[in-house]
Amino acid sequence: MNRSLVRFNAAIMGALVLFLLAIVANALASRQPWVLFCYNCKACNSSCILGIDPQGFVDAALAGDPRIYIYTTNVRLRLSKAAAIDPNMVITVAGKKVAAHVALNELHVAPDTEVVTYRVQARNAARFCIQCGACERSCVLGLPLLREIDQLRAREASEVKESHAQ
Repeated sequence: MNRSLVRFNAAIMGALVLFLLAIVANALASRQPWVLFCYNCKACNSSCILGIDPQGFVDAALAGDPRIYIYTTNVRLRLSKAAAIDPNMVITVAGKKVAAHVALNELHVAPDTEVVTYRVQARNAARFCIQCGACERSCVLGLPLLREIDQLRAREASEVKESHAQ
């Protein structure tokens, strides 16, 4: 094999190893090492009656960011409340998927209209979760999804307290 191709292959493999190490380091830094084992089989998706994608909680834990958007396809609430929670929340209204602020300001949908959520920040989805445990029971790996949901709720509550204190 050509020496330059061997060097190129070694460089690519080195970059791949560094990338994988960064993922592991991030999971350990967020104190959620169990998220590395989820392989996105989606067994937990069909069990949630609210249409929340539990894989999104795993993604939020892996990223260490509760603001990432996850699918939450069956939570019903008033448009005004959806916009107050998160103006960029994607909702379904009149068969269209739009952000809550777009529905209020550009489409002029009445604030008391009932809408269905589509994509919500993980921290808000944690608030909507009724913690029935169906996702944990259906997880083939037995990952502690409810613990992550509790941690997202606690983090959200502490952020709300801090913002009100200031």
